[in-house]
Amino acid sequence: MRLMFDFELEKAIKTVGERRAKRVLLQFPEGLKPFSTEVVDRLRSRLPEVEFLISGEPSFGACDVAEDEVKAVGADLILHFGHSPYTWYYPKFPTLFVEVRSTSPLREDLVSELIDVLVDYGARSVSLTSTLQYVRQMGELASKLEDRFKVKVGRPSSPYMHEGQVLGCDYRAVEEADVNVHLSSGLFHALGVGLATGRPVVKVDLDNSRVVDLTPEVNRVLKVRYGKILQAMEARTWVIVQGLKVGQNRPLMVRFLESSLRSKGFKTYVVTSKNLSVESLRNIDRSYVDAYVITSCPRLPTDDLYNFEKPVLTPGEAKMVINNRLEPYIFPW
Repeated sequence: MRLMFDFELEKAIKTVGERRAKRVLLQFPEGLKPFSTEVVDRLRSRLPEVEFLISGEPSFGACDVAEDEVKAVGADLILHFGHSPYTWYYPKFPTLFVEVRSTSPLREDLVSELIDVLVDYGARSVSLTSTLQYVRQMGELASKLEDRFKVKVGRPSSPYMHEGQVLGCDYRAVEEADVNVHLSSGLFHALGVGLATGRPVVKVDLDNSRVVDLTPEVNRVLKVRYGKILQAMEARTWVIVQGLKVGQNRPLMVRFLESSLRSKGFKTYVVTSKNLSVESLRNIDRSYVDAYVITSCPRLPTDDLYNFEKPVLTPGEAKMVINNRLEPYIFPW
């Protein structure tokens, strides 16, 4: 089977050999998990004496490395595919972050379609960002746009990341510009770029050969988020959710929110959670609980939990309530 991505298998094979690993756990994000068995086949052909296991658990980013799982199965090494190291956490267990790159070409018709959208916006400047998989094509796109627009590619927050690379919870590489252009295949990161900046965002999807103006979707989500914030302005009893995943446990943030809310005269409870869902919130909910704030992953409220019956806020949104200010919209932290 032809893989749609470069999985840097030579790098993985070299590391397994250097560490003399006998049992290796492979971890993939959901979008790359369908290729996991093909990856194992190719590793086995070169390293027949090594046992390879595939983690079937969800992997939501470099903040979610399978350190507990690898100990449970007695493996020597984690091969974590598809993410660069996280800005605020590095695993204690031996882990190789394997950068997976898309092999999809940047087609000229997509570039022309993108230029038409940018011209319709009257854009003079463009901020380019991408997920890890598309950093090569982002550089290629920058060279194709720079004759017509002022192209900006920002510096990320971490030396492990590439210029212009964003994470689901980290958009520091987005530059000030008329329009944000983001390269990725899904909605997740592009929506985050729009929420973090409040400016138009256009997604270039190389794998599906599409240019999509996501600005209307960003505005729709923002309306939902502001509705939740306005509800939370009346809240008096709060539940603060503290994450238990190794890269999502933020005790200092929990303490800040707890002390800030209590200083306003509000009552707080802290609830720990490893895998949060609407059902788990409903299980702990009581009639006197008015609002929730999630400190583990700020994308849970915007992508998964906004249909919960009560306000479920990101830390940035909770700060808006604490400060009693609706502008600017703060996302994610």
